[in-house]
Amino acid sequence: MKHKSAIVLLTCLLIGLVLACFASLIEITTLVSYENWFTSGEMFAWVTANPYEVGDIADYCLRYVWPYWVLCLLLYLALGVLIGWLVVKRASLLTRMLSVGIVCLLLLPFILPVRNSLLREIVCVIRQVHNIEKHQNDNICFKYDANRQDSLDAKEIYVLSLGESVRYSNISLNGVYQRITTPLLAEQSNLYLYSDYYANATLTQHALPMLLTDVACNNFVQHFNRKTIAAAFQEAGFTTALISHRAQLMNNGYHDYLAKDFDTLIFVKHDSLIAPELANLAKKNEKLFAVTHYLGNHMFYTNRTEDCLVWRPDYNADPKTKSDSLFLNAYDNSLLYTDRLLNKEIETLRQMHKAAAWFFVSDHGEYISPKVSGHGHTYHPTKEEYHVPLMVWYSDEYKEAYPEKVANLIKHKDEPVCADHVFWSVLDMANIRIDSTLQQDGLSVFEDTLLPHRRTLLLPDGKSIMTLD
Repeated sequence: MKHKSAIVLLTCLLIGLVLACFASLIEITTLVSYENWFTSGEMFAWVTANPYEVGDIADYCLRYVWPYWVLCLLLYLALGVLIGWLVVKRASLLTRMLSVGIVCLLLLPFILPVRNSLLREIVCVIRQVHNIEKHQNDNICFKYDANRQDSLDAKEIYVLSLGESVRYSNISLNGVYQRITTPLLAEQSNLYLYSDYYANATLTQHALPMLLTDVACNNFVQHFNRKTIAAAFQEAGFTTALISHRAQLMNNGYHDYLAKDFDTLIFVKHDSLIAPELANLAKKNEKLFAVTHYLGNHMFYTNRTEDCLVWRPDYNADPKTKSDSLFLNAYDNSLLYTDRLLNKEIETLRQMHKAAAWFFVSDHGEYISPKVSGHGHTYHPTKEEYHVPLMVWYSDEYKEAYPEKVANLIKHKDEPVCADHVFWSVLDMANIRIDSTLQQDGLSVFEDTLLPHRRTLLLPDGKSIMTLD
């Protein structure tokens, strides 16, 4: 009986150690990469990541974190051998337990998830998953009660374009960056870049809900009870469409619920296919609202064509030399390609000869570094991770219909704005207002007056908030 009890105890201990070893490998990766503990934000990002991002993580681990993994695995193996030796030697139960305990203490620095907060973070992730599952039913009766303030006879098209990891400091359109990374956008007429726009989050899984609904950092969880901006446009008489790169987060388990409000869903294999799909929709619909979602400049900055390989050495093209400058070159090369794609989208709208307006923001920025991800996972984000471009373009037909909105747009281009302004600005761009109990005035860049607004950033755990102003 004592022998069976010893085996059961040792088996339970071994299973616990194996689980702790696995968790510690993940924890070590986040510590090496982000210099902070593994939190619910990282857990949720990893669990819901699409194959593209999983590939990025695996690639990084093979290149940078593997020495830490090998060290830990060797120590865990030594622990397993010791336990086996004690069993074979038929030492007393007390001796076995004491020996394993001593070894565990020696390995404690490597078995990191023994901290109490880990369980709390796991519970937080489970709650998020539960909220998503409930979302389908929770907001089924939700309405914005949206209405147009006028009714244009002309055909109309409005686009909210969402970039990925575009940082303001590296686009030459800002007039400061020396490298010419946005030559085509710089030639566009009726295009205005906002100089002081901040994202509300540095993880896409947090940024998208706040861009597509009226929630902010301080009430983020309420987005589960909201429909997206597409629902408001539908109520106002528009056909709505989502065109997204299939590797983006909106096309997986986490963000499927955000996509369900659109009339049409189109997922493409490459960013270059977004503009042609937009053109097809614009030809077929009198009143169209579209959201275009790019893979863009996601780590490791491979989204480009060979003719955009301008700055060398590029990390992806010249991998023999390792340095931060290679990542910067790779990033700027991918920006040059992004410039081409966004310009193509604007040209597509211009050729429609409709009252059209295009509103672009990046979900977050990027800290260029040879790490698993240059954004989102640190609790001490750099300005490059949240200072991102907001660009607005309008057609001549739109200016003729809404001259005051255009004047206000230009007037506010150097004022401090953030993701809290996007929902209200895009609605106002189409002259749409919603129910008076939900409507917030003074948050649209198309209004005459922008009210003072505190800018905040939701940190990776999805709970903590950082004040930016």
